Amino acid sequence: MTGDTHYDLETLAELAEGLLDATAAQSIRDHLAVCDPCGELLADLAAVREVLAATPTPAMPMGVALRIDQAIAAEAEKRSAEVPDDVPDGVPDWERVMAGAPWERAAEPSTSPSPEPEPEPAREPVRLGVVTDDGTIVPAKRRGTAARRRRWAIPAVASAAAASVVVGSLALYSNLTITGTTASPSATQVTQPNADIATAAVVPEESHLAATAYKVTATDFNYSDQDLRGSLSEYFAPAPIRGGGGDDDKLTRCVSKVAARAGKKPFQVDQGYYQGQEALVMLFWKDRTANKVQVRVLSPECETLRKPAQARWE
Repeated sequence: MTGDTHYDLETLAELAEGLLDATAAQSIRDHLAVCDPCGELLADLAAVREVLAATPTPAMPMGVALRIDQAIAAEAEKRSAEVPDDVPDGVPDWERVMAGAPWERAAEPSTSPSPEPEPEPAREPVRLGVVTDDGTIVPAKRRGTAARRRRWAIPAVASAAAASVVVGSLALYSNLTITGTTASPSATQVTQPNADIATAAVVPEESHLAATAYKVTATDFNYSDQDLRGSLSEYFAPAPIRGGGGDDDKLTRCVSKVAARAGKKPFQVDQGYYQGQEALVMLFWKDRTANKVQVRVLSPECETLRKPAQARWE
C-alpha cells in the first residue's frame, strides 16, 4: 500500500486481472468498500483494460519478417562453416531435413483476387463504472438529452421574439427619421404580435422562478465524497431555471419531498453524478452567516444515495 491507507496501481491491476490469492483479494475488496479514491483508481484500470482488450493485435510488418529470415539464414551459414569435417555419422543433416519446410520456400504469388475486408462494426465507447461494496464494477447510467433540449426551448423562443421586436422597432425608427412623418396605425401594429409572443414566452419563466425559488443547474460533474466536503460554489455553473416537461415535474416533486423532510427548500439543485451514478445534488442553507450548507444527494427516483452532510458554499 502507498502510505498508510491506499493501495498502489500495481496491486489494484493484479486484483483486476485475478492474479492475487483469495485472502489478498478479499482484503483489498474490503478496503475498496470504504475507500473512494482506491475505488476510482480500480474503475479507471477497468476502463483501460476494456480498451486494450478491444484493440486488435497488429500483424508483423513484412520488412521485419524478412530481416528475421535473413538473420536466421546468416546464422545458419556461420554455423555450417564452423562444423568440423569429422562429424559423426549419427548427426542428422538438418539442411537436407529442413529443405522442404514452408519457411524455406519462397512464397508464390497468388493469382486469385483477395477478398475485400469486411468493415469492422463500430465499437461501443468505453464507459466508466462504479465500484460496489463487494468490489465489482457496475457501468454508470447515462441520462438522455431530450429533457436538456426541452430546457432550452422556451428561452430560445423568447430570444427570437425579442430579436424580432428590436428589428421592427429599428426599421420603424429609420422610416420616421428619413420621411419626417408620423407612423401609420398599421405600421405600429406590425410589431404587436411579436411583442405578445415575447411576453408570453418570458412570463412562464418568471412565474416558475417565483414558484420554485431555487436554481437548477446541469453541470454533469462526477462528485466524490471529497468534493462534497469542500467549497461547492465553483462546481455549480450558471444555468437557466427549469420550466415545463415531464422531467421537470419529476424533479419538482422530488425537491418538494426532500424539502418537506428537511423543513426548508434548497437554494441550489444540480443534475450530475455521484461516484459515476446519476444523481441530484441539493444544497440547503445550514448557517448562511457562517457560509455553511447541508448537502443531500439523491437518485433520479428520489432515493437517498448519501447521508446528509455539511460543507462550505464558498
